[in-house]
Amino acid sequence: MRTKSENKRQGLVAAATEVFVERGYEAASMSEISARAGGSKATLYNYFPSKEALFLDVMRSLTAELSSAYVKLQPGGDLEEMLRTFGIAFLDSLFSPQLRALHAIVMGSGSRSEVGRLFYENGPKTGWTRLSEFMAAEMKAGRLREASPWTAAMHFHGLLQSECQAAMMTGLIDELAPASERPGRVADAVKVFLAAYGVK
Repeated sequence: MRTKSENKRQGLVAAATEVFVERGYEAASMSEISARAGGSKATLYNYFPSKEALFLDVMRSLTAELSSAYVKLQPGGDLEEMLRTFGIAFLDSLFSPQLRALHAIVMGSGSRSEVGRLFYENGPKTGWTRLSEFMAAEMKAGRLREASPWTAAMHFHGLLQSECQAAMMTGLIDELAPASERPGRVADAVKVFLAAYGVK
């Protein structure tokens, strides 16, 4: 019974993802999502009490790979290698079909509903906080110079994405940010970051 329930839940999340991407958060309805999943609205509400709760589950599903990238940040190891490992995992997940689908949902309706806030509070803010905590630990250990951990985290994020903005905006991932070039771009970003924040 438990497996069947989990399979049903995953089916509802998959159907909701399709509808959110097609319609945007605001226009998506629980009726259409339940119909797409091949069930009743009562069943959908039995699993998710509101559209917001359902969207949060969709977002968790789509950001699972990105969340795992942040887990790789463990203070105390080889700092340069740690940043490179994180950076490659971050870019790979950023360009995954899952994250691109989520960005489509947010960009499609973020300014007209609560979806932007939900995305920020449960997505970027959570990851940026983890990266900021990592920066703080490395500063305390003397491996990075003293500065604002949050600012350092934002600077590193910016460096990682600096050469990929056009790819993210246009969707021309293979052409403008191919996987084969990402390790080199990440290594350059890490080099610049450590030149600014590394201990001389």
